[in-house]
This record gives sequence, structure tokens and C-alpha cells, in this order.
Amino acid sequence: MRARTFVLFGAAAAALITLAACSSGSSAASGSSSGSNKITIGSDQANDHGTKDATGKTTFAIESHNDSSGYYFDPTILTGSAGQSITLEIKNAGSVPHNFSITSMNVNITLQPGASQEVKVTFPQTGTVEYFCSFHHALGMAGELSVA
Repeated sequence: MRARTFVLFGAAAAALITLAACSSGSSAASGSSSGSNKITIGSDQANDHGTKDATGKTTFAIESHNDSSGYYFDPTILTGSAGQSITLEIKNAGSVPHNFSITSMNVNITLQPGASQEVKVTFPQTGTVEYFCSFHHALGMAGELSVA
């Protein structure tokens, strides 16, 4: 009886180890959408959820989120042309209020869960401009407009 219990315990332990190895491998393969990646935006560490190109577009949607991977904007980085004006539709896809702020453009909007609002912004002539959630900035909720 004791030998059979030992064999069953050993088989269960091996199965758990195998599941853990498979699970961590698939998480790493999912890339920046896993929320485990950090990038530097200005002097901040931001939760990286990808880069999208808005060059030539007049409108673009940015979602604010909070989930098991943290607080973040999707995309985290939006690229465009120097001086390009664009209307951003900011959507709160999270379960708590979020904010979208760009200090240098006097943009400061707060959105309840499920709400959205449009804001017109302009890409800088060179470099980047940071956007952030004033509620969750310290938790990595930042992004940037970047000239391609």
C-alpha cells in the first residue's frame, strides 16, 4: 500500500511539473501582450502592450485597461508623422475609472468603466510626448506618441 501511494504521489508531482513548464513556455511566447514586459517612457517604467502605427490616419482608438497583468494603455506606443493631428478615441475597457493626460497639450480626461471620449492631439515635430493615467501612473500606466 505504501509503495502504491509513493508511485501515485510521484506521478502527480511529475504531471504538475510538466504543466508548469508548458504554462510558463506559452506565457513567454505570447510576447508583449502578456503584460510582463516593461519599457521606459520618459523617466517612467510602463507596462508594455505594444506599438501601433497611426501614420496617415485621422482617428485612432486607444484603450485603457486593468486586468491581471496590471494597468496599461493598448497600444502603449502610438507612432505617427511629425506634426500630424489625430483624433484619439480613448476607451476605458477596464473595471475602474481611468484618466488620459498629456501635460504639454493640457489634455486631462477621466473616463468611467465602459465610457469613451474623443480628444484631438498633435504628434511632436521630433521625439516623443508622454501620455499617462493620473490615477495609475505609478503602477506603470503610461504611453507615448512617437514620431516615426
